[in-house]
Amino acid sequence: MKLFPSKSDPTPSRSQALQCIPKQNDTIRWEELDNGDILFTYPLPLSSFFLALHRRFAKNQNNVPTKKLQLDQMGSFVWMQIDGEKTVKEIILIFSKHHNITVQEAEHAVTAFLKMLGLRELIALH
Repeated sequence: MKLFPSKSDPTPSRSQALQCIPKQNDTIRWEELDNGDILFTYPLPLSSFFLALHRRFAKNQNNVPTKKLQLDQMGSFVWMQIDGEKTVKEIILIFSKHHNITVQEAEHAVTAFLKMLGLRELIALH
């Protein structure tokens, strides 16, 4: 199941969304920094026009422009929970206990974070 279905796809219910299993995108490079934060390096999604411009004027013609994203401690914690086995609901419960917040607060924070990761194509939901 995709994180964000196309307009023709039916929108999953809340309970269906909580049963989804997030999976890390295997093509994205990431590393854990000394302070525990996660740093992503991923290619910028460019249209063919801007990609042609980049290739024309870039010093290294084969280099694809990349973007970096550093997660804070809370985001890094959630990222490390995404193992391809835990459901969204399980991650929310773990996050809630670890950060000593209510399940409702954890659900709001984790789902918003997963949505951001999905928009950047760093994860997919199955």
